[in-house]
Amino acid sequence: MARRFGHHSSLGARGFALLGTLGAFQLSCGESKEEPSTESVSQIVYAVRQHTVEDGDSVEVNVSGGMGQVMDYKRYVPGGRLELLDLTTGDIRNIIADEKKADVASVDVSYDGTKVLFSMKRDESDSYNLYWAKLKPNDDGKFEIHQLTNGDFDQLHAIWLPGDRIAFISDVPYTEMGTRADEYNHAAIVTQIATTTLEGGDADIKLCSQNLSHTINLFSLSDGRVGFSRWEHLENVNDVKLFSMNPDCTQMTAIAGQHSKPSNSLVQVAEGQEPNTFIAVGTSRENTIQAGTLVYIDARGDTTRANEETAAMEVLTPSVPRDEERSPVGRYRSPTLLPDGRILTSWADGDVNEYNEFSLTAPDFGIYLYDTRDRKNDYIVNHPDTWELYAKPVVVRDEPPVIPSIQNSQDSTLPATFGSADVKQTSLFSLHGETVTGAQFEDTPMDEALAHAVKVRIIEGFSSEGAPGTTMFGLTMAEGAALLGEARVYGDGSWSAEIPPFVPVHLQAVDEFDLAIRNQTTWVQGMPGEDRQCGGCHEDRTEPFDIPRQQLPDAVAAGAENFMIPVADRTEYPWSGANDSGNVNQIQALFDTYCVSCHNETQNGDAAQTFYTVTMTEGETTTSYEIPRFDLSSRPITVTYDNNTEAWPASYVSIFYPAAMEMEMDDLMLTGEVPPQWGIPSDARGSALIEKLNVTSSRDSEEYAWALGEAFSHEGLPGTRTDHATEVGLPREELLKLIRAIDMGGQYYSRQNSTFQPYALDPLSR
Repeated sequence: MARRFGHHSSLGARGFALLGTLGAFQLSCGESKEEPSTESVSQIVYAVRQHTVEDGDSVEVNVSGGMGQVMDYKRYVPGGRLELLDLTTGDIRNIIADEKKADVASVDVSYDGTKVLFSMKRDESDSYNLYWAKLKPNDDGKFEIHQLTNGDFDQLHAIWLPGDRIAFISDVPYTEMGTRADEYNHAAIVTQIATTTLEGGDADIKLCSQNLSHTINLFSLSDGRVGFSRWEHLENVNDVKLFSMNPDCTQMTAIAGQHSKPSNSLVQVAEGQEPNTFIAVGTSRENTIQAGTLVYIDARGDTTRANEETAAMEVLTPSVPRDEERSPVGRYRSPTLLPDGRILTSWADGDVNEYNEFSLTAPDFGIYLYDTRDRKNDYIVNHPDTWELYAKPVVVRDEPPVIPSIQNSQDSTLPATFGSADVKQTSLFSLHGETVTGAQFEDTPMDEALAHAVKVRIIEGFSSEGAPGTTMFGLTMAEGAALLGEARVYGDGSWSAEIPPFVPVHLQAVDEFDLAIRNQTTWVQGMPGEDRQCGGCHEDRTEPFDIPRQQLPDAVAAGAENFMIPVADRTEYPWSGANDSGNVNQIQALFDTYCVSCHNETQNGDAAQTFYTVTMTEGETTTSYEIPRFDLSSRPITVTYDNNTEAWPASYVSIFYPAAMEMEMDDLMLTGEVPPQWGIPSDARGSALIEKLNVTSSRDSEEYAWALGEAFSHEGLPGTRTDHATEVGLPREELLKLIRAIDMGGQYYSRQNSTFQPYALDPLSR
């Protein structure tokens, strides 16, 4: 039965006028828009979500699912509704009126404006599944509802795609080895993208390539592609950026946020009136209950695709903090654009953070119309004691053309092909000023440095599905890492490799000294059979790539190198404690053989071992740790890192703790002489230990990465450079293991020194 707005839920005369009569509007970096459509909006549809449960004298408030991260997606509290608001009469109908214990987690309206797609959990024992309903009730007053999925795992954030296809996120396991878990805290199961059809539902589900952290907040693009926000955690990179892909899950590429943005995370995005313009919520990554400031993004550039390198961003609500500070004017959620360009959004005044949960005072999200001209929120609907979210106008939209599928297989034995036509073709210096320093380079422009690449290192990433029970991979922010292979770079700069599909990887261009020139800080992945060969290492997105002087790159002519390796056989560098005691890649074994006799608890080279003290205070508890300057033995040393206190081998602490302390300097008091950063995760070139050892060229054994006889570049390293590796009898092939271990992230744990057991039916092992 329809109901009218009561007190605290009234549009008022101005509200009806605002939505019913649409005129010209100005938005986006001072640019005046063309005259927009004057089609009126007569209905909106949105979710009503509960946050408070009272049981006698007990009151429970759930505002963040207990986590507070901006990408949280599951927060079940019974009593949700899916409401259709008639703006001409003020009537509200609950589309799911028969579902008394439901919760609704996402909403989208079909291109023809006749159907609503939503994610719903019907009761506590249910999972979130996908449904669609007609937006016009039947003669009996009820809405026709269809269930699309019915699984044990959660399916959420569904959006319409052209041709009655649907994209959504899912936490279904990617293989029978297990479900990826967020590698930042190894707790929350990671969501990945999947697609299906309106008619096929579960039978037509196709899983897309995997990422190590949450993929969330899908949105449709006017060219038929899928946009999404993705939590990017790759070592010390920890933010949420915007990406896109084709509906067949191929060609995952960046939209915005890789090089600059006004906040840590960009989420809850809607495309603007012009292709490659967007409205997003900008926020810190946590403690803001998925809410923040409104940001306009112009990524049009000079191409038909979004140009993430030159995307311009304007904060539309500058009074809203973009971090975790208390907001004087509340925070915004789930914006969408009306046909005239104004922003329909959820907004809550006052405090909006996870502490609302502890104080039993939930923020009050309602639906408002934000006008950037006067920076005011015009009230639409706000029920007492609930949240109104995900509002969508019920309007007809132009349906984009269907992008033909070029990839339909889910066969993980079909490789994805990665490569570049010329690695030195890059915009990283010309547009972003990136240079390289260390060894043979001194503030060398990135394109000049990349011309020295002889290999491309391909590193697989994994999280706790690959190391059960591991909450941190060591004294770094790096995730699990395995070397799939190092592809040859040919004389023309080209390389090509076949790698396992679905798997997230990142790349490193490597020079003749086996040192990474640059570490890619974005995960990339491919579908079975997909070709992901590009122009260069981050070539200019605004210029067509010109293959130099030839039609076919040498690497393509020679054929892609095969790195389709079973999981159990992928190269890893466990620090110690490998499952196979004879593992030739154990780093501690290397130290035991060549280094411990001179670098141990009492001796450091020709002198006595020295120590420095780290004092940490947490609350009223103060703890001090004595750390050796350079002890390469396996004796255990206990230290605290990222709120975890554990014992690690002295070698591991000696090498990585000086760099690890950079993340917690505000919490530390240091006594004594702190050594140089012996090991910098993902940067062997910048690590004092590698400079001290020195390394020869793979092409000329008389050529050194660091010129002999010169002063060290690291303060705290006395004397001049020598070939210390040869002096202690360390062969180059053994030194290379240490270089790779540092360049790949400096992890302690791997699949080969944890309780991981490879999936017995790993398709690549057959």
